[in-house]
Amino acid sequence: MESMRFNRFAAVAALALSLGAAAPAKADLVIEGRAAQALHCVSMLLVISVVLNEEGYLSPRDVEAAMTAAVLMLEHVPGTQNQKMRAVEQRSEKIVRTRSLLQLAKEFDSTARFCERNFL
Repeated sequence: MESMRFNRFAAVAALALSLGAAAPAKADLVIEGRAAQALHCVSMLLVISVVLNEEGYLSPRDVEAAMTAAVLMLEHVPGTQNQKMRAVEQRSEKIVRTRSLLQLAKEFDSTARFCERNFL
């Protein structure tokens, strides 16, 4: 789980670079409703793509495609780029902290179509 946590931070950092964001600022806004759903989708996509890449099931090119999709989904979240990145970081940390690998896979499987249909 420790390597997943380290690499998840790498995924968030890569997403931040792709957005041109500076270091994440404290998320000082409340994200609710559809925006919160989009934030959850972004975080799940980032976390699962890192896990699958670590396990050899997802190529670096596929991880890049996941990052692109995450950037598109993040457009549905309000705030500055720094606020969004901090929110993604916080949500991703909670996902990693509260789910086993099996729970993560099941949740992603059950939500991926919803995320794609509503936020891409």
